[in-house]
Amino acid sequence: FQIFVKTPVEIGTIKIQVQPTDTLSDIQTFLYETTETCLYSSYEFSFNGVSYSEFSELSAIEGFGEGSTLEMVPVNYNERTSKLHVKRLRDIMSTGLTEFSNMSNPSLFASFSFPEKSNYLTEEQKNEKLNELIKEAEGEVKNETETEAEEKKQQPKQQPKQSKNSNKKNKKQSNEVESVEESESLSPYQKERKEKLTEIKGIDKPLLSNYFPSSPYQMVQCVRQMINSGWSPVPGFRKLYGDLFYLDITLLEGTTICVTAGSQGFYVNSSTHSNFNPTPKSEVFHSLHQLLNQQSRLFRRGLSQVLQQISKNHAFDLLPSATPVHNWVSSNRVNRYDLNKAADSLLTIQDLELRAHPRDWNEEIQGPKELPKTTVQERIIRDRAIAKVNADFVECATRGAQIVADKALPPINPTDPERSHMYLYNNIFFSHALDTRDTYKDCGGDAAARTSANNDLKGIRLYNLADVEGLYTLGTAIIDYKGQRIIAQSLVPGILSNEKTSQIHYGSTDNQTEEEAATSGQPTKKSIKSDEEFHKLLTQVASQIHLSESVVVSEETNEPVTICTAFESKGIMGIDGRRYVLDLVRATPRDPNYPELKDQLCLLRPEVIATFTDYIRLTYISQKKAQKQKEREEKEKNTPKKEGEEQSTSSNDIELTEEELKQCQPLAFNPNLYTPIKLGGTEEEQKKDIENLKSVGVFLKTVLIPKLIEDLMLFNVAPVDGQTLTSVMHNRGINMRYLGLIAKNEGAATVPFIQDLFFNEMVSRAAKHAMNKLLRNTQSSDLANAISHFLNCFLGTETGSVTQDEKNKKAKQIKSNAITELTQGKLWAEIADLVKAKYDFEIPTHSVPMESRLIVLRNFCIKMGIQILAKDYNFTTDHPFTNEDIVDLVPVVKHLSPRSTDGLDLLEAGKTFFNQRRFDLAVDFISEALAVYHQVHGPIHPDAASCFTHLAMLAFQSEQFDLAIDHQKNSLIIHEKCFGFDHNETVNSYTNLAIFCQHAGRFNEAMGYLKHVLYLVDLLGGEYNPERSSVYTTISSLLEETGKFELALEFLQHTLKHQEFVFGVDHLMGSTTLHKMSIICAKNSNFKDAIEYQTKSCAIVEKELGAEHDRTKESKEFLNSMTHTAKQIEQIRKFQAIRQEQEEKEKILKEQQQQQVKQQQHIRNITANAPPSSGSVNDILNYINGKPKLTQKSKPAIKKTGSTSTPKLNNNNASSSITAAAAIAAANKTLNSQTKKESTTTTTTTKSSPKSSANPKKNKANEKK
Repeated sequence: FQIFVKTPVEIGTIKIQVQPTDTLSDIQTFLYETTETCLYSSYEFSFNGVSYSEFSELSAIEGFGEGSTLEMVPVNYNERTSKLHVKRLRDIMSTGLTEFSNMSNPSLFASFSFPEKSNYLTEEQKNEKLNELIKEAEGEVKNETETEAEEKKQQPKQQPKQSKNSNKKNKKQSNEVESVEESESLSPYQKERKEKLTEIKGIDKPLLSNYFPSSPYQMVQCVRQMINSGWSPVPGFRKLYGDLFYLDITLLEGTTICVTAGSQGFYVNSSTHSNFNPTPKSEVFHSLHQLLNQQSRLFRRGLSQVLQQISKNHAFDLLPSATPVHNWVSSNRVNRYDLNKAADSLLTIQDLELRAHPRDWNEEIQGPKELPKTTVQERIIRDRAIAKVNADFVECATRGAQIVADKALPPINPTDPERSHMYLYNNIFFSHALDTRDTYKDCGGDAAARTSANNDLKGIRLYNLADVEGLYTLGTAIIDYKGQRIIAQSLVPGILSNEKTSQIHYGSTDNQTEEEAATSGQPTKKSIKSDEEFHKLLTQVASQIHLSESVVVSEETNEPVTICTAFESKGIMGIDGRRYVLDLVRATPRDPNYPELKDQLCLLRPEVIATFTDYIRLTYISQKKAQKQKEREEKEKNTPKKEGEEQSTSSNDIELTEEELKQCQPLAFNPNLYTPIKLGGTEEEQKKDIENLKSVGVFLKTVLIPKLIEDLMLFNVAPVDGQTLTSVMHNRGINMRYLGLIAKNEGAATVPFIQDLFFNEMVSRAAKHAMNKLLRNTQSSDLANAISHFLNCFLGTETGSVTQDEKNKKAKQIKSNAITELTQGKLWAEIADLVKAKYDFEIPTHSVPMESRLIVLRNFCIKMGIQILAKDYNFTTDHPFTNEDIVDLVPVVKHLSPRSTDGLDLLEAGKTFFNQRRFDLAVDFISEALAVYHQVHGPIHPDAASCFTHLAMLAFQSEQFDLAIDHQKNSLIIHEKCFGFDHNETVNSYTNLAIFCQHAGRFNEAMGYLKHVLYLVDLLGGEYNPERSSVYTTISSLLEETGKFELALEFLQHTLKHQEFVFGVDHLMGSTTLHKMSIICAKNSNFKDAIEYQTKSCAIVEKELGAEHDRTKESKEFLNSMTHTAKQIEQIRKFQAIRQEQEEKEKILKEQQQQQVKQQQHIRNITANAPPSSGSVNDILNYINGKPKLTQKSKPAIKKTGSTSTPKLNNNNASSSITAAAAIAAANKTLNSQTKKESTTTTTTTKSSPKSSANPKKNKANEKK
């Protein structure tokens, strides 16, 4: 429902949408994100004059409901709230000095977005437009009879009829007019940015230096400096006046003011650097920005610009994710001078006496698990608390792991060997993932210890998902930093202070190393315990993850013990009375395809176990139904059939009874098979357990892996990089150690896409292990040298251009021998050995293909946490990388990632309804899932992004394009913040957004997004990336719609070339592209090429599908139709050419006739004004003097002497001169002869023109003719 919030600012009251379960803290968070109220922090909410706590739910406020008004009431500051208020203002001002709005977790969406208005009609608008046209037509028909005569007079010529496509043309013209008006309203900078973002001129080579776009905002500075004053802390006598601390603020005008932060607010005091004078010089303002607005005009203008820029950003732009993702590419190496950062860094000093009381992480983690979970709302509150604590724990653990890796924290056991050192920071226990107790000496040592830490994290995640009440796990995170794997865990209460409380009640109690056993002279014996209460709780977990009870023999007592976990797992009772389960290294059974001792940490994934159990259950049900169907058919054969009764032939209507379903017992597997522990029970039971486990291995190798290979070959799934490949394999229950097996498959070996993808992933993973080994043996001052040298050996090319003297000179600057000893040959030999040992695969070359080196570089940097500079690297040289190219080395964190089960269930139900095309139900379920995720995780979470993506698709299906665009923008920004700028999910989000904008008529905006997609796909996709052709096709579709046919055809030609390169020459996808090329050529009136492309497409379809296939027939029909249309258009063109030629001839003739008429008119004018050709001298004199002529009767007659004779004057005095009429007659004769030569169609009037002067009456008659 909607409520109103009365703010203390000029905007007055604002309206917001809330839910009854929201708290006042949620509303406060919303106001922090609103531009107008983001600078106000110290206030409380009041309703009907009563103030409420920020944690109060809206449903708990008496009388609060629809239309209620909350009032923001300012409250006094304390030192904490006042410093938070100053920090808030400082953070907002700093956004104007950074390249992106949120530098810690930025989004590039605003840099590629050029928003436009939608230009499409909804169904309602279409109906309204149709009704208006009908009314206009009726009005025109009604008034037509009344205005017909006038229209004929005013419009003598009939108006041409409108064509069928006139509406489209008018719409296109209106669009062009709107775009012209819009372009005229843009500033020169906006026009330049629009052209740079949205104009595609072709396919250019992508450059890594263009990875980061230019920021759409300008740098804005509000103040020069804002720091804590040297007069802080507040002396005792000023505390009595409410002073909290002092600030020195240097304004842009150059003046420095000293500001007092008091309980009532902020004011300028009279202090200077040399004199302390707390006397106020200004009035007191409740907010600091109000004070600075009065003191500085430049601050007021700068803050206004910053807030304006923030208001243009997306609502999610400033929100951070729970666990920020560090990108592998950095834009620059800039460090801004800021004294506040230096002051904040002092708070991270690790000395015990300088640290405040640490948080009790174990209590915070375990407490929310004990909250009620009966109703949905109770589970939401519980999940929100768990997610919040986990995010805080991971943040603190990451900071502590960096301190441990930097050796800035003293260990709690300094007398032990350095490998065995343990650390305690902020009540978090840290240890190195090393084999310090020789537990894994037979399966890899330290490398196996790293794997066991990862398995332990997966086991804890699995047990948390089971969520058994009364069973607790520890908060855990794994941090990989500087080549070290550091494990961070919360402490079991009392485990460090009292030995009695740390006694193990369940599982293995063997804590003795082989060295200790050799010292004591007694062999190591594995002691196993079992506790009834622990066993009861763990049995509930085992039933959910398909583990069975197993009998093992305790070597210490030689007695059988029944447990339902791996024997290494431990159950500990804490002093808080909670039962904790630890060391879940083998939460799932061993992989039977790797049964050797050296592979004892190779476990099955829980996905494959769940898939196999479902497969067995469905197989049993189908067999049982088939058996019942067979029995029914036999019974029907023996029973006489009644009239009208039909025999049932399907087994789908057969239902099994509950007893029959119970006979299919769910499979459970022994977690202690293929382990060093001695198994109990009979041989038959052990043999049966082994057969059950081997059946999973067979299912994995013969069903799941071949299905994956088939899907890869058919491009049903198309992972484009290591991240998506890992996700695809893990979701199907396939471990990454099967990469080599898949790559060696005969079918996969024929597909270059699979070979390239799997080779890059195996090499990247092996290089990661080699890099970790190098970093562990490198001093902190040589880290940049180590990283750059490793990358040069890994991705550089030996050309021999670097002399040995140069190498020796550089080696003298490096203190770590491990760096100088590493060469390209040694590194690739080590990588080849690692690939062979881990994946059983022989790499074909000891180098990465040149076209894949940038892809491998990205994959490797993401795995290692390396940030490099965004520049163009030349991989054909010996040293493509330098020390200056290495920007940072960030920790790579793995944690428990808790998720809301209610949200997952609602989302899956919504997806099911979406696939069934029941869109209304899908919208309801997915909207509910989104509301749950917002309450549990906040908006910036991958599950929330998935909800927004599906809501966008649903809106698109309903032709609500604006709504689809809004949802897709939300999804896009979340993907950028949670996965990175160039993750496959981010690229897909940009592509979908472009498609939605295209359908909404936002062509420029869609082109901007597609241009960015084209850059990322060409830069990081590789030659065999199947997504590339899809992107080219989408761009060509948009170009076709905007009328750029030549450029659209160019992109389709690249699409066809790439498809032939990846899929082969005669592939059906190529036929589809050829068909599209044919359509574009036809639209561009190029029917010759259109028929050629369609003929090729038809041939491919007929070859692949056969002549009788529907698609083949449709293709041939289209070809015949296009050929017929082309012939018709050719005939029309010939007819138009003939018609045009005739029209040109008629035009020339008409112009000649008009010219003759003009000449004759000119002659007549001259004749009318000529002097009389006969008569007396008086008449001639009268003509000269301008007197009137004599009448026709008084004129003497003129003798007709013939057409060639010249008339003579009767007056003898005029015989010596030629009259004007004679001259005109001669001119007419000459003109007549020229006209006869030019045209054979001369009129009779022209033939008689020489006689006109002799006979004026006949001349007038000829003129009328």
